[in-house]
Amino acid sequence: MDRTDSEYIDTVRYLMDRINFEKSVEVPYNQQSYRLARMTHLLDLLEGPQNSAPIVHIAGTKGKGSVAWLVAETLRRSGLRTGLYTSPHLEHLEERFVIQGVPISPAQLVQAMPRLREAADRCAQSEHGTPTFFEMTTALAWLLFQQAGTQANVIEVGLGGRLDSTNVCQPALCIITSISYDHQQQLGNTLDLIAGEKAGIIKPGVPVIHGAKAPEARDVIRSVARAHGCSLWELGRDFEGHVSSQCMDLRKPTEMTPSLFTFHTHPPVPPCPPSASQGMALRMLGSHQADNAALAVAAWLQLKSQGWDLTESALADAFAQTQVPARIESVASHPFTIIDSAHNEASITALLETLEKSFDAGRRTIIFACSKDKKVAEMIRLLVGFADRLIVTQYQCNPRFVAVERLEQIAREEKSRLLRRIDLFSAPDVTTAIEFARRDQQPRDLLCITGSFFIASEAKVAMRQIIS
Repeated sequence: MDRTDSEYIDTVRYLMDRINFEKSVEVPYNQQSYRLARMTHLLDLLEGPQNSAPIVHIAGTKGKGSVAWLVAETLRRSGLRTGLYTSPHLEHLEERFVIQGVPISPAQLVQAMPRLREAADRCAQSEHGTPTFFEMTTALAWLLFQQAGTQANVIEVGLGGRLDSTNVCQPALCIITSISYDHQQQLGNTLDLIAGEKAGIIKPGVPVIHGAKAPEARDVIRSVARAHGCSLWELGRDFEGHVSSQCMDLRKPTEMTPSLFTFHTHPPVPPCPPSASQGMALRMLGSHQADNAALAVAAWLQLKSQGWDLTESALADAFAQTQVPARIESVASHPFTIIDSAHNEASITALLETLEKSFDAGRRTIIFACSKDKKVAEMIRLLVGFADRLIVTQYQCNPRFVAVERLEQIAREEKSRLLRRIDLFSAPDVTTAIEFARRDQQPRDLLCITGSFFIASEAKVAMRQIIS
């Protein structure tokens, strides 16, 4: 079965026709819009597939996708049949459901749907009402993992934590990655409020690992963990990670070797694995990946302490070989092209720091589009301060986009304010933007497409068509 099959098309349409908060910035994050009782009822109708295997539950503002992939790959390479649920997807819905390191097939998606449809119809007829898109896909993930006989599942939170549809599970381990400003309309305007929503995944007695650095965020997580009687390991207090910096000569892009990651612990965390303390290859680029990798090693240690049969070689292999899609992902040379899903100030800052330190670029071109609920001017200010050329555009696949005319206006205002020489252009779509950027190639050019998962998704499709 392929994606032109009528059954597949009907299945995807059925799911996409649900209420989808990923395509709206107007829905408040509250008990009326996000109903865990409905999610619980839907899973009850499916006979509790979320209880079929131990779970590692991951929340956070930045890094949760990278941490989820590193943890899942470590489990898989240790011999455990592993499920991984992430969101959003870039190109195809199946990307959200990964079993043994591979997204499910269209046929697997179609085959799982009759049981889910029946449960969703029964739920809709109850006092709980019709399940949303994310509730459906979350239930589908657990159903698929149960059918595949997974022995461990890594589940990434969609939005926030406390009211997220994934927060009906009883995990073996909770991980909270970095905390920064994002989705303020839903989660709050201060880091302590945002941290409180993320800490909502903490369950009584379940070990917690976190990577928050802001004091107000750390205090909230500590308080919630203490109230729930949880052991707590903190990045920067109990453990830390470092990556070596390398600079790629873009005239020889294939010669760059992976960064070297080192991990260190402090009491009361158990001694770190020798390979991590001595240095392991880390494929994913960026100093921010040191924190993500450190959280993944801490997760390995914590699960080992619970009796999980995990190997050091699996950890090393996962780090050396895992590249999460659209996380500083190289997709072409001449010009060297990167797609990244950075979508707030903190992630844009991390991206630009990595581009500065990791690539010996002659001319730096950024293609940018973003969503309405972001701090648009702040992100553009960072880009204007970095790029030699900035091309603003808009994505087509989601109504949350900021119109290209508005982005161009903001970019010109920031250029004038910063008094910086930079070439500014606009394009109606990402394909046009990429074709324009590639038209006048120069040695050591660097092209980066960023601003949201939605522009990253369209950019991956466009790049395949352009270079094929």
